[in-house]
Amino acid sequence: MFLLRLVLSRLHWLSVSTLSQLGWMSYILLLIYLTSCQHSTSPDSILADPDSVQDLSYAQGFAINYHQNTRVLELFSTYDTLRYLLQSNEEEPPSGVIYDQVIRTPVQRIVTQSTTHLAFLKMLNSADAVVGLDNASYVCDSTFIQQVDSGQIQEVGSGNSLNTEKALALLPDLILVSHMPGNGLSAYQKFIELGIPVLSVAEWTEGTPLGKVEWLKLFAALLDKEALAQTKFARTEEAYTSLAQITQAIAEKPEVIVGSPFQDSWYVPGANSYRNALLQDAGATWAYSQDSTAVSFPVAFERMYDLGLKADIWLDPGQTLSAKEIQGIDPRFADFSAFQSGKIYNSNRRLNALGSGNDYYESGVVYPQRILADLIKILHPELVPHHQLYYYQQLP
Repeated sequence: MFLLRLVLSRLHWLSVSTLSQLGWMSYILLLIYLTSCQHSTSPDSILADPDSVQDLSYAQGFAINYHQNTRVLELFSTYDTLRYLLQSNEEEPPSGVIYDQVIRTPVQRIVTQSTTHLAFLKMLNSADAVVGLDNASYVCDSTFIQQVDSGQIQEVGSGNSLNTEKALALLPDLILVSHMPGNGLSAYQKFIELGIPVLSVAEWTEGTPLGKVEWLKLFAALLDKEALAQTKFARTEEAYTSLAQITQAIAEKPEVIVGSPFQDSWYVPGANSYRNALLQDAGATWAYSQDSTAVSFPVAFERMYDLGLKADIWLDPGQTLSAKEIQGIDPRFADFSAFQSGKIYNSNRRLNALGSGNDYYESGVVYPQRILADLIKILHPELVPHHQLYYYQQLP
């Protein structure tokens, strides 16, 4: 069994053309045999009393436990709790351990299905580990765009539109997918059957900006770069908390409205949401800042219209690039106080050349201090006089 795993790990160093000459069927049969030999587990056996645990201050969606040479990654904010063993190629899973999949570390070839994953990998100096992604038209970072143009990264689609054969040809060590409620991993079952682990990343479910960026430590465990992640996260935490502190003594906080209507409803962030945390840290007054009924919920247009008549600032009004576009969607928007004063700001300053990718949703996940600095500049410009808007822009 160990020999087979060692051979498989070395196959990743061969070129696709070489493997084609050897025969893809042989490669697949080898993978099938490998997975059929996986260690069986009993439902009452699990590693207890870990030697140590990953230090997490904000993230709620995962945990990493350390047991001698074995790391156990648990994901809580997915379909069910999923357990992954993180081990080098030279190690065998310890006996009597319950696990769903094994990830061999450090991971060297990754197929990712979300641009946020690219930002985490870039922060850990591991951009070269990406060999496949969903759709390059949504990518903003020039590093990854150049790798797509050069053929180093291939587009493979995602979910039900995933080109399985093309993804397999890239010989990935790991498939990173973005957790979507109710979808499960059924679209990626072929990879799991072939011994290629599929990891569902759910950083977007975190209720705080620092909770989202702390998923950097999960990516670091995959790459054996825990020390680097600790350093990077500590810098981000210090920068973010320093900014949040300067708004705490503000007496007058501008009232804002957020978002725009979709069909007959206007979805707004609730008290436990990432967006609300940003608004509170930036020193804003938001009508639903204390509503903890849901992370996001629909509000009738009439109610939001009433709020818009008096709100000082309007943030993130959809995909619009100008006040004229907003008025074209619904003439009643011209009645809003923020429309009349010109205080409408959208987080679409950094779009890619195609206009389909927005860096706010890409690098913003690992640089929440930039987002917070933008919001403070909008709400309380006197507190950050030298800051220039990075993700946000005032709509003409």
